[in-house]
Amino acid sequence: MKELDQKIIEYLVDDARMSFRQIAKNTDKSTDTIINHYNKLMEEGIIRGSTIVLNPHEINYEGIAAFEIDVSSNHETTSDKILKQLIEMPNVIVATKTVGEHDLLALTVIHNLRHYQEISEEISQIRGIKNQKSNIWTGNKHIHPKYFII
Repeated sequence: MKELDQKIIEYLVDDARMSFRQIAKNTDKSTDTIINHYNKLMEEGIIRGSTIVLNPHEINYEGIAAFEIDVSSNHETTSDKILKQLIEMPNVIVATKTVGEHDLLALTVIHNLRHYQEISEEISQIRGIKNQKSNIWTGNKHIHPKYFII
């Protein structure tokens, strides 16, 4: 990957709304050059889109719950099918396969403890889930996409 492409990615990871003009100014390149490189990164699937970062508390969520999920090995439902169901749940903001102690991870936003219990129960009802553990965190910590870049 070219150094300019890497710089464009770094600027957009930090601020997905940064203008091409500002990136051009920061890199001493023309705006057209930045646009061309950006379009190439999109075509190659390196950049797949942009996002916003929300403060869950400002939209009436009290916290975030992390569910570490174990999939039953003797069940016809695969982890891919379970993952698809998790992704479709309205309060799930991140769902992914993991390697290690657990098979899947789901991060959800929660309004309160009762809402957390409802989500936990909904997850536990998915066919093929053997076990789940969860943690809740509250406070003003934001979930930011740059923390999830692989």
